[in-house]
Amino acid sequence: MSQAAATQPPGPSATAPAGAGERYGPNTAEVTAFIESVGRLSPSKWKKVIAAREAATRVTRDGSGQPAEIVRALLGGAPNGAGTLPEPMSNVATDMAAILAKRSDAEAVAAWQAASALVRRRQLSALTFAAHYAPFASVIPPAQAVELPPIVDRFANALKWLSARQWESLARPWSLDRDSSASLLQAALKSRARESEEAVAIAAIAVAPRHVSGDAGWAAVKTAVHGGRVLSSMGELTPEQLQALWAPLEEAVALRSLTDAPVSDKPSRARTKKSPRPAEEIKVEKKRIARPRAAAAYGPNSSEVAAFVKAIPELSAIQWLRVLDRRQLVASVTREGEDESAVVVRSILAAVKASAGLELEARNSVFSAVERAAFALAARARLSDDEFKQHYGSMADVVPAREADTASFASRLAALNPEEWIRLAGVGAPADVAAVTPLVNAADALAAHLDPRTDAEVVVAWHALTALVRRHRLSAIKFAVSYAPFASAVVVTKASSIAPVVQRYLTAVGRLSAHQCSVLAEPWLLADDVSNALARATAGAATRAAEEAAALVALVTVPMRVTGDAGWAACKTATFGGRVIAARSNLSDEELLALWKPLERAIPLASLAASTKSR
Repeated sequence: MSQAAATQPPGPSATAPAGAGERYGPNTAEVTAFIESVGRLSPSKWKKVIAAREAATRVTRDGSGQPAEIVRALLGGAPNGAGTLPEPMSNVATDMAAILAKRSDAEAVAAWQAASALVRRRQLSALTFAAHYAPFASVIPPAQAVELPPIVDRFANALKWLSARQWESLARPWSLDRDSSASLLQAALKSRARESEEAVAIAAIAVAPRHVSGDAGWAAVKTAVHGGRVLSSMGELTPEQLQALWAPLEEAVALRSLTDAPVSDKPSRARTKKSPRPAEEIKVEKKRIARPRAAAAYGPNSSEVAAFVKAIPELSAIQWLRVLDRRQLVASVTREGEDESAVVVRSILAAVKASAGLELEARNSVFSAVERAAFALAARARLSDDEFKQHYGSMADVVPAREADTASFASRLAALNPEEWIRLAGVGAPADVAAVTPLVNAADALAAHLDPRTDAEVVVAWHALTALVRRHRLSAIKFAVSYAPFASAVVVTKASSIAPVVQRYLTAVGRLSAHQCSVLAEPWLLADDVSNALARATAGAATRAAEEAAALVALVTVPMRVTGDAGWAACKTATFGGRVIAARSNLSDEELLALWKPLERAIPLASLAASTKSR
């Protein structure tokens, strides 16, 4: 039995008329359930369907699928070119027309092909059915008449962990002698191998495109399906026949690895329901994976982060416009490149949503791996091949580097299945739990709200969120750079923590003219004794709030007067002024005057009135 040629797509013209009471033919129940499920698919699931379809086309050699124009015409009740569309496909077209009317052409074609395959499921080979139904397999699993043999289930799971080299070994040409082929055919007829072949074909089509493509990919898929047939027929084969029939797969998946022990310790959902664990074990697991309490979910700055997370969904369109305007102002003076581009933030949010079912430790590892890989993709043009591979790291095990690009990386992540996330968590480097856990929880809370926002809005919100989470680790001005766009929309500095004299200073900073900003931008240097005096004065003083407030005001005011390096220098001087004025009570008159010298010409100390009086 040699490897055959390409599949033939299911076409309505070859569909037999439905019997009485069978609107969609012999598989009416399955088709009915499919059509109803398609009508309820969410946008994220449609994205998974299209991503799976695009991946499948890299290995299936089907070039005869109906184009979108013909599918649209059939859904609209037009003839199929050879006469009236026969039943039951005419019924399918009638019932799916409204559902697919507002879907994209790619979505409509994918749904039509899958429905056609379901209608003719028993008339098609297992491989042909899988080639057309695979895009929907993860969101609307096909019904199975009988439960798969455990060894077939293990084999299908094993395909997910094969490396590129193992898939290439499956793609090598092979053939069986006449006796072996006849023995397998007879054994398959007795063992009802159809369900096993379909399941393995769907699993192979989902995984193979990540490692092999084209004719080699199709050959590898067919070899995997042959393996499913052999395993389901084991009871009807002699050991010698089994060894000969398994030879094409032995290098990739040793038969002993399937018969001695399961590939994955994770039971299927159905098996878990049938075999519940003892109550004590369930209790321990719930305790281990429980989410952290809200009070500590976001780290040391939980209250501020929680307030930000709560406020973001409530922002109006006008407030978002103001946020973006302020972001542009800040960008005109900051000397730092963009920390995280849209691909990085979108990828992180997609990973956090898709890995929600994992334990927290695994989610932390996934977060770190995705963040690092996304940064590598964003900077790919500036990195050498070796540098890119080093930074892309363990992500290559689930999304091969050659297939990754900034445009589709986030959607590829959203389409990964739970086993792939578990695998990524297992091969990734351990994450810094204290640093990453608050970010994972914060991203989890905001992901759904940021999905519909524009890239610019998503990036600016993520920068502000991460700055809040890491607030205690950042300098005042670095925190302000990231948070300034939201400073007026979501206030995180308590007014009670700002002394009246500091309030007057902030007012003065907010009223700076272009000339005053230019004065603040002039270079200056403190003497060592004066610098040491300020360090002593601020060692135990609460000057952080004043510094942050001054930086936030300066980063919005100064860019309207001065930009570039001069603007950045002026912002730093204004922030320094906030620190000095907040520590005034711990400074002598001489020290205060010396420290205020860089600001005196722009904001005279006397203008802040008697509240500046030192000890």
